[in-house]
Amino acid sequence: MRAKREIVREGRDATPCLPGVKGGAVRVNLLHRILTVSAGIDGLGDLRVVTIGRWLAGASALAMLTGCGGGGGGGSTGSTPVAVVAAAPAVAPTPTPSPAATAAPTPTPSVAAFPAAPAEPSSWAAGAAALFDVAPDVPGCRTGTLKASVKADVLLRINAIRAVHRLPAVTYADVDDAQAADSSLMMAANSSLSHTPPTTWKCYTASGAAGAGSGNLYGGVTSPFLRWYSEDDYIGGWLTEIASPNIGHRRWILDPFLGKISYGRVSQVLSDGARTDAATLKVFSFTGGVTTPTGLPPFVAYPYGDYPARYMDGSAWLSFSVVGGASGRSASGGVRFGNAQVSVTGGGTTLSVTNVQSDNDGYGLPNVIQWKTAGLQPGVTYTVKISGVSGAPQAAYEYSFKLV
Repeated sequence: MRAKREIVREGRDATPCLPGVKGGAVRVNLLHRILTVSAGIDGLGDLRVVTIGRWLAGASALAMLTGCGGGGGGGSTGSTPVAVVAAAPAVAPTPTPSPAATAAPTPTPSVAAFPAAPAEPSSWAAGAAALFDVAPDVPGCRTGTLKASVKADVLLRINAIRAVHRLPAVTYADVDDAQAADSSLMMAANSSLSHTPPTTWKCYTASGAAGAGSGNLYGGVTSPFLRWYSEDDYIGGWLTEIASPNIGHRRWILDPFLGKISYGRVSQVLSDGARTDAATLKVFSFTGGVTTPTGLPPFVAYPYGDYPARYMDGSAWLSFSVVGGASGRSASGGVRFGNAQVSVTGGGTTLSVTNVQSDNDGYGLPNVIQWKTAGLQPGVTYTVKISGVSGAPQAAYEYSFKLV
């Protein structure tokens, strides 16, 4: 597994993600002294994060990663406290019979065939140049032309991780490309991220605002010390969301009804030597809508099966959502985890389960239970059991995962 940066959480930015939906913009200070540890991958989320690493003459940069909401069925109920199963004997079951737990299915995708992480470029400028047929011009408010191969690579990686979760593949929405590109330009030009950018922003366009309001965002940084992020890094950051209590990016990428994506990125070394970078992954409100998928799994769990370790972080939230029906997201809005119990076992021991919470917010599937489990190790098969689920096809679920 690759090395990661040490992450220290400081606080929460309360800026809303989308009107009427829980979420938020995030501010991250990068102090650029890189500390390596034994496992994991970088991930940023909806808390203020300070990364401590090799000091670079008092340099600091501003990075932001925001979670988005909207769509789906079921209104917001807020975070709900959930019972946790500790190593002690479990609470006696209620008299009402519950359906049998779901047998842990055998993962079908081979991680050996999973797309490898790309090699680091020889320099930041070389990495940026390799992305474009026509380079962007941020001061001139021009997006440039992102290579078709970059978009294809993002689609490949999104579909590869969706396959691990037994989710249907999505297609690329070329017609919505301009929204993603214009959104990324606005974030890069203003060194900030927002799902509701004001009309006073540099390089503002209605197209960019539409993309910002319907996409996962990353970057929004201008600094001469900005490290290089690949598309694989961005996807990993959206999935891990180590400091994000709403895990909105992950829920959109792993939404069974996602259907399509569009991707835009703007990266440039400015005339003063500063680097600016931002990316947008459009995840809903596509032109022409999306086709309702078939053959959906009964649930979406993270992580699940043989899971690429670089897409999981030891401090990330684990999560579980029920697919309540095949007709659309709204069929899953009635699932509740208020009385649920969660246990994680592996390597001959029961692991601690902490910070358990649930909600019915509209980030993809409108139900989720999430928690943290410390001490996960690569190569160990872990079994997760969740009981006491209401409003779902089953009251109890079971599955396994292994970080590889």
